[in-house]
Amino acid sequence: MYDLISPDEKVLVAVSGGADSVALLYALFELGYHLEVIHVDHQTRQGQSKNDAEFVSQLCKKLRIPFHLRSCPVEEEALNFGRSFEEYAREVRYRYFKEVACLRGCPVLATGHHADDQVETVLMRMLRGTTPLGMTGIPVVRIEEGLRIIRPLYCCDKGMIESWLRDHGVDWCVDVSNYRNDYFRNRVRNVLIPELRNYNQKFKDAMLRLIELQQCENDYLYKQAEMALNDITKEGRISRKKFSDYHEAIRRRCLVLLLQKKRIECDYQQVVSATRFILMGETGQKFDLGQGILLYNGKEWTEFVNQAEGKKSVESIRLKIPGITCVYGFRFNARVIMLPKQTDWKSYCNPFLQVFDADALSEGVWVKTREDGDRFIPFGMTNSRKLSDYFIDLGVPVPERDRVPILFTPRGIIWIVGYIPSATAVVGPLTRRIVEIEVTPCDSSPPH
Repeated sequence: MYDLISPDEKVLVAVSGGADSVALLYALFELGYHLEVIHVDHQTRQGQSKNDAEFVSQLCKKLRIPFHLRSCPVEEEALNFGRSFEEYAREVRYRYFKEVACLRGCPVLATGHHADDQVETVLMRMLRGTTPLGMTGIPVVRIEEGLRIIRPLYCCDKGMIESWLRDHGVDWCVDVSNYRNDYFRNRVRNVLIPELRNYNQKFKDAMLRLIELQQCENDYLYKQAEMALNDITKEGRISRKKFSDYHEAIRRRCLVLLLQKKRIECDYQQVVSATRFILMGETGQKFDLGQGILLYNGKEWTEFVNQAEGKKSVESIRLKIPGITCVYGFRFNARVIMLPKQTDWKSYCNPFLQVFDADALSEGVWVKTREDGDRFIPFGMTNSRKLSDYFIDLGVPVPERDRVPILFTPRGIIWIVGYIPSATAVVGPLTRRIVEIEVTPCDSSPPH
């Protein structure tokens, strides 16, 4: 079975009663796996679907396999929710599958998808509009919320499966609704594929070769995109320069990978537009990805901004002087010392180490993050300016501005940590004592 299951693993098998799932159950049973069976009765066909549930129940009794059943009016619920039956029914099934798999300690779910399902699925995606990834069809293995979903009959077609069942004298249920063309998949199966065979008798073989080729190339491009993503991103931010160095195909895949990791759903056109925005959007511009998430272009980096969170209220924390205060993820180490003679303060200080006139801080020092309307007098200047204008001039991205610690006294801001001190509380000719403040991350790694 393609090494999809370990001998000691318990497998939950989804059995509808149709030929494919019944063949899957018997094959796994004959191979000696530890099995449990699950079935969802959609309460369709004027109640006849319960006959399929009873068939599967009796089959499990015969094989002495635990059986799990859920029955619900899926068609009625789908109509009430304004959903398509096929889409909603799949959601109901998989929700129940995951619930039972968790309760019963089954790390593996096996379904009876086969080669014909692959062809139908890819054709449906092509007709609706898809990407190269969509052309890869149904994966043989997929991990979803910790559950490994496998399709062991992936390479078998419907004819092979039914022949195997007949040879083994095994009965199965026939769902007559599969022959009605009410649903999209049925029309593809019963109308489109037979028509396409008029143009190429080996149409299914051609489609399966195309799917296999797409899977192979997608696997390679996925690995290339993963490597590129490690190169162009840092702490979730995208380097606009490095992003531009890659081919458009890799750029788009990198963005899709980032969106998937952040659980953001975007269609093809949004991905194309977002890629163009990262490359050519102006500094300070925003791109709406939907779901309350924005892309924000800084001068060198593009960041994801959660618009839904909004601007949080600013809390001010008083620093211990002397002493150590940990706040906003930083450690503020303050020391009071007598003024050393002939010290070159310009060389001594750096963006994360500053000195201040101790007497100018007699009323206390607080730390906060930025607020609208913040102003300060940059060191070396006499006039105040808006903090927002200062950040804009430096090209500091909006998300980063919100993380910058700001030290202030009742007289005003004294230091934009990591950037520049203000002209307030500077060491001067009349200074007798100084307060030295060093800022490091709480984990003691370099601040930036």
